[in-house]
Amino acid sequence: MSLEEPTFERFLAAVRGTNPFRSHRITDVGSGEATVESIHKNAFTRLARVVQDAAKEPTSIGALLIGAPGVGKSHLLARLFQWAGEDKATVVYLHNILASPERMLRYVLSATVNNLAGHRGSDYTQSRLYTILNRALIRTGTFKGRKMMMGPKEIEARKEALTRLGAKIDPQNAVIPVLNAFLTGTSHGSLGDAGAEKRAQAAVLWLSGETLGPDEARLLDQAAGEDGLALADDAAVERVLHVLAHLCALAELPLVLCLDQVDNLDPDAVRALMSYAHALLDRAKHLVVIVSGVKQSMLSLRTGEVIPAAAWDRIAERILELHMISPEEARAILEGRLDAALSGFEEKEIEEVIAARKRDRLFPLGKEWLDQRLDGVEELRPRDAILWARDRWEAQQDRLAAVGGKRWLKEWPGPDDGRTKPPEVKLEDVIDAEVKKKLVEGTNRRRLQQASLPPDEDNLASLTHHLLARCAGKANATLVSIEHLTAKRRGKAPAYHLLAKEKRADGVTVTTGVTFLCAPSGHGARLPLQRMAEDTKHTDKRILVTDEERRPLRLGGAGKAAYDALCKLGRQRFLHLHLDFAGHAELDSLVGLLGAARSQDLEIEHPRGRYRKVTEDEVMASFHRQSLLLAHPLLRELLTEEVVKNDTGSMPPPPWDAQQTREHIMAELSWRLGLMAKELAQIFADRKKLPAKRFPEVWAHLKKAAQALHDEGLVHATATDDDLFVQLRSRK
Repeated sequence: MSLEEPTFERFLAAVRGTNPFRSHRITDVGSGEATVESIHKNAFTRLARVVQDAAKEPTSIGALLIGAPGVGKSHLLARLFQWAGEDKATVVYLHNILASPERMLRYVLSATVNNLAGHRGSDYTQSRLYTILNRALIRTGTFKGRKMMMGPKEIEARKEALTRLGAKIDPQNAVIPVLNAFLTGTSHGSLGDAGAEKRAQAAVLWLSGETLGPDEARLLDQAAGEDGLALADDAAVERVLHVLAHLCALAELPLVLCLDQVDNLDPDAVRALMSYAHALLDRAKHLVVIVSGVKQSMLSLRTGEVIPAAAWDRIAERILELHMISPEEARAILEGRLDAALSGFEEKEIEEVIAARKRDRLFPLGKEWLDQRLDGVEELRPRDAILWARDRWEAQQDRLAAVGGKRWLKEWPGPDDGRTKPPEVKLEDVIDAEVKKKLVEGTNRRRLQQASLPPDEDNLASLTHHLLARCAGKANATLVSIEHLTAKRRGKAPAYHLLAKEKRADGVTVTTGVTFLCAPSGHGARLPLQRMAEDTKHTDKRILVTDEERRPLRLGGAGKAAYDALCKLGRQRFLHLHLDFAGHAELDSLVGLLGAARSQDLEIEHPRGRYRKVTEDEVMASFHRQSLLLAHPLLRELLTEEVVKNDTGSMPPPPWDAQQTREHIMAELSWRLGLMAKELAQIFADRKKLPAKRFPEVWAHLKKAAQALHDEGLVHATATDDDLFVQLRSRK
């Protein structure tokens, strides 16, 4: 369906409304953003060879990808992800991995399994994990049946085949039975068996390192003890990863764990993550671990012995360093993005576009403009070339608005860049604007890739502690100190994850305990709630934080009794904060932005044409200026004395038909490589003849619709600043 065919006027509207150079960094390795294969070709070839070597030999390989900010590390990983999707490998991309050092490996497992199993309900037949298991059986010849058949006998035959295969790769028979529960549960579930779907869900929870209650354990033909059924220790966690890696190799899709932006983490987190990576590489087979970070930061971590020498030698077994690019390579990057952005108009034979592109392949930027920018330049970062092009595109937008489409094209490239010198903007204002955009981008990115941020109590506690520790003792907060409590080995679990001390205006110190609860069952919630209820000596106030969107609080008899006892304490002594996914993602985005500044990978333009790095202190100051920490309900509760009210209000539904909006998005994308949601919203608003004051509402509506289409697998949306870049998914 197409509402309106491309015309020259539509082309002009596209130039006005979007900018193909707005994004100068990869935030989603699964995006279809145009890349130039010749850029860093040798490094990519070496990286692909590492993956192929691990598939053939019973060994694991560590690879270190380093370079200056903006040289293209994430672009290279995105290309690896796209290559892997062509039946080559299983790449799991993990970034901003934050957990307490004691639980770092468990969090890596959780993120990996969630990534492989996906997050869209119980439709595991579309997951990579389901594909890997079936393909391993077929490629090894363990299963001889017909590939497309899926009846009860076929399912039972696959179960027996996986058991036979498991005897070779899981001699302790600890992991394969649960993978078989996933395989058979998913298969029977696809035939309409609701009980089987629950068995598959229980298997994913166990594989992720979650604690199962008696009901979930029975689905796996196991018994849950007093503390529930879970992976006992780090050795059990490693075993799951080892089995998954071996199965991926047998499926001829070797497992690649991509740990990006490692240098964004605090030293203790880096030390723990690299130690676990070292152990995995030493003991696993057919596994590749790629560690990526800014060269200067990574070398500092090594020389400061944050990364031990033995761990460095193992993770840096193959070192790939990316350097700056040549002017001709920069030209190729810009041409590639222009080709992708304008292909729809050329394919539809818009003669004005075709003629302009024949005269100058860099239209509407211009070959002469680029020649001037590259004059005397011997090498540069890809990011620099894209930023130049972004500014040049904006200059053409200004001229187009000033003189109109026909004159703009006739006089192109125009007597000058069409821009008046912008007024000077205060440094703080520039930092604040960039921080706000990047926070929205980070939250949207996690929303679009929910499997990359699984519901996890320790992750939530670590994120909250990371932020609050930087506020403790400051004049603008009541917070005096914040402590992250972790269970001692073989010791009793603490009643709280965090213990905060606040000083009231009257000088009295108040102690608050914070417990995060993401238990998948009532059994898992029982003990934490009982510990909170029984603690009468250490705190003046208790806060329970639950993930109400993905893991709403489930209560059995004992858990309900403890919860009721807590509620009877009253609002001043007990608070239950209901956190949704956005609340979790906002914490992650705030911490991620501080990490980007720490690794010198956050830049702004000030003054115009000059780029400078933003420091971690400057980001934190911006958080305070914009009250961004206080805007989060949990952080606000621990930084002020104000009462936090749970928002029970709801926005009225939009007046536009949801199906019409979906059709609008799909129709506009049918002949374009991709569009920003803002441009889709502008087209929508123009067609509906809506007043300008309603545009923010329209934009929010379009972004929500695009996110829904992304979740359904119909489009691919990529978070870019405060917007989304939306593309049709390729139909392979």
